[in-house]
Amino acid sequence: MSTPSKYIKGYCLVTGASHGIGKAISYEWASRGVSIVAVAIDSRALKELKEDIESTYKVSCLTITKDLLDINAPKEILDSCVENNIEVQVLINNVGLGSTGSFEDTTLDFDISLVKLNVFPMIQLTKLFLPVLKKFEKSFILNMSSLGSLRPIPYKALYTASKAFIYSFSRAISSELKEDSVHVSVSCPAGVYTNQAAVKRIKVSGKIGKWTSLNANIVAKYIVNGMLNGKRLIIPGVGAKFLMILMKLLPENLNKWIVGRNMKRNISAV
Repeated sequence: MSTPSKYIKGYCLVTGASHGIGKAISYEWASRGVSIVAVAIDSRALKELKEDIESTYKVSCLTITKDLLDINAPKEILDSCVENNIEVQVLINNVGLGSTGSFEDTTLDFDISLVKLNVFPMIQLTKLFLPVLKKFEKSFILNMSSLGSLRPIPYKALYTASKAFIYSFSRAISSELKEDSVHVSVSCPAGVYTNQAAVKRIKVSGKIGKWTSLNANIVAKYIVNGMLNGKRLIIPGVGAKFLMILMKLLPENLNKWIVGRNMKRNISAV
């Protein structure tokens, strides 16, 4: 077991905890002796997660089955924590929806759902849990963005736009909450191998995507270590850091042309 942080006396709440990065982050915090509040829509996967975390790491794991597209879900999550006498010291806003392809080809309902799920639960949960987080000598918020948030990416228009919102919001409130000892980080991973859909998206992004992508468990270690080390921007992996520098150095129009051409070619090939 990893050494637990001396700061963490409360629970770590993770949204989108049943699969992918959220699941990996839940395990990573649990391995450090931190109890978990796992939130997701998949009740069966949450049950398995709870049983595994509690038997392997001997910490508590409360599971809350909620669809975060429901505007009332964040308040109901807070109420569940209060009912169970749980105080959250670490908030991981991870839940999200991805999309690759032409903006014209998606339905309006899907587009609205993507923006709602990627943005609104983060705002609501951060607002609702701030009074609890401020009770601790030191507390943490991690918002999950993407490397694609740093520059516009054709054929991932809404996804990267929503992640740009998360990036900007996180950097801004990080300054606002600095005096309150609430440490806000934003993570911008490149590709993450989580399931077959993720493998397909990475394939679409071509050689660069494959080179910069990491397993979810490795990404989770980068994120938790970064949070505990006081990093406000967490870029998991050397490849992703190099790509970030390259994206910033290239003129925006050239960057869009290169990435868009690559994305369009590989979408056709999949």
